[in-house]
Amino acid sequence: MTIQEYFNDWAKVIDLKEVDKMVKKLSTMNICPLPKNVFRAFHLCPLHSLRCVIIGQDPYFDYYKGKPRATGLAFANVKETPENCYSPSLNILKESVIDFTVPHRHINFDPSLEKWEEQGVLMLNSALSCEKGKPGSHVLMWISFIKSLLTNLSKCSCGIVYILMGSQAQSFESYINHSTNHIIKCKHPAYYARTHTKMPSDIWGRINDILIGQNGQGIKWFEEF
Repeated sequence: MTIQEYFNDWAKVIDLKEVDKMVKKLSTMNICPLPKNVFRAFHLCPLHSLRCVIIGQDPYFDYYKGKPRATGLAFANVKETPENCYSPSLNILKESVIDFTVPHRHINFDPSLEKWEEQGVLMLNSALSCEKGKPGSHVLMWISFIKSLLTNLSKCSCGIVYILMGSQAQSFESYINHSTNHIIKCKHPAYYARTHTKMPSDIWGRINDILIGQNGQGIKWFEEF
């Protein structure tokens, strides 16, 4: 598969020559996620389906069962991860999304977050890679890429809901067109994990209120039956 085929319509807003340089550079490093998964979020969520962009920090830097915990989707764990082994940020995100203070029936939550991507939610880290065991090690490497992506995306797409989680994600706010898109800011889930506090649950309803107002359909954050 060529780079053009992998990114499909994202090529409208992503500099593929820059991607090619990054791929070659990262292929010689011991990184999280695996090099083949660095741009996976774009592959799973086509540009024409995009409705929401959730921007986090950088990928998980640790391993789970001999493989990088990072999957290429911000906050996600692999599907096979048992609930008691979720990463702290994913646990915080899950508790916020489901809101256990409200009665529920049986709940099915997908830790891979691929179902979110299928509904047009791009799970984007503000740095798409890091060295194994070294959080934040590639932050500077990705600044230009993220700036360019958000600038170009703002030019070609409107009505997108951007959720900027944490100060690192919020540093890119000026590259998003405020007049044609929606921006929601909140603390990063890692903050709530670190302070042993709960992440507010109203953010998910706010996102859906905007999306439903635009085209009558929100995001199904989890299954309940």
